[in-house]
Amino acid sequence: MGTFSIWHWGIIAFIVIVYLGLAYLVARILGRLGFSRWWGLISLIPYLNIVGLCVLAYVKWPIERR
Repeated sequence: MGTFSIWHWGIIAFIVIVYLGLAYLVARILGRLGFSRWWGLISLIPYLNIVGLCVLAYVKWPIERR
């Protein structure tokens, strides 16, 4: 009862892989839009990802400035 089984670690590893995959996809999209790819990490933080999406919607995109 006090330790995790192999199934628990497998589920945790799966969730981590899914989250990192999501951050990678968001980083690629942001990179193509002309933003820094590090903003993709914001997609992993609850509630901050919604704020980041609102900023993305209303800020002038770097690709439009060219």
